[in-house]
Amino acid sequence: MKKAFIFIILSLLAFKNFAFAQPEVDACFNFVNAGDYKRSIEAGRVAVEKYPNNIYAHFRLGASYRMVGEFKLALEHLKKAESLTSNKGDLMYVYNQIGLTYYAMGYLDDALLYYSRSLGLARDLRNKGMQASVLNNIGGIYYKKGELDKALGFYEESLRLKTDEKKKATTYNDIALIYNKKGDYQKAVEYFQKTIEIGERYGNYHEASQIKLNLGNTYRKIKDYEKAEKYLSEGLEGVKKVGDKYWEALGYGYLGLLYIDKGDKKTAKDYLTRAYNLYKSIGAERAAKGVLSDIRELEKKR
Repeated sequence: MKKAFIFIILSLLAFKNFAFAQPEVDACFNFVNAGDYKRSIEAGRVAVEKYPNNIYAHFRLGASYRMVGEFKLALEHLKKAESLTSNKGDLMYVYNQIGLTYYAMGYLDDALLYYSRSLGLARDLRNKGMQASVLNNIGGIYYKKGELDKALGFYEESLRLKTDEKKKATTYNDIALIYNKKGDYQKAVEYFQKTIEIGERYGNYHEASQIKLNLGNTYRKIKDYEKAEKYLSEGLEGVKKVGDKYWEALGYGYLGLLYIDKGDKKTAKDYLTRAYNLYKSIGAERAAKGVLSDIRELEKKR
């Protein structure tokens, strides 16, 4: 888990410029943009059943599944959306969502392939907003591969294209992860706190909860266990409210590491086991293997 549990914060992209003819698709779109993923999935299922060849129905349902960590279902509907269109604007968004899903599942090369396709279309269409988002996502690939300076270059390029403070939050988080990886924890804390402040200011409590988990784990690393538990508990409560299973598993994993550091191996194993089972249930195989490694290491120490 130690190499795989940090997950880049990823924004949900929408077909903002398209008007839907079907109210069921509109409902799915509105619920997911409001952060109500349970209802967006319900509406998306109705839309897909009623309009099986509607690209937007499959796209929104797939994106909704991704946001709660149901990656296999997400891919099923996103790939269907891909097959239903040849429009560059549509495919730009679909490719990016498929990349996000592969990334979360741990298939980095597949993710990079789809990100590159999305970035190419964004440049063709001169869509700076999408260019910034996809550059940020590509940075996450190189972060995972351990190429930190290369990742930072993509993040900085992404940041230069962003003018909206709200959209800069994602990149601030990712820069924090770079500093975290380099061992500059005070700098990481500074960027994480900046990201949380922006998220809460604009009502993005889901994202703020995700960052609280990253912040809590950073406090664990500097042995400030009281603050670590505070932010991990707040973050876990927030992601569970919206049904985000990936980040729920991540939170359990972080708590497992915290209790290892505190010397409570029984509680640590309980949390790590919860994380492993949840990762397996949503198809996040790479993250599951990382947690399993931590469990085995803990058992050896016992």
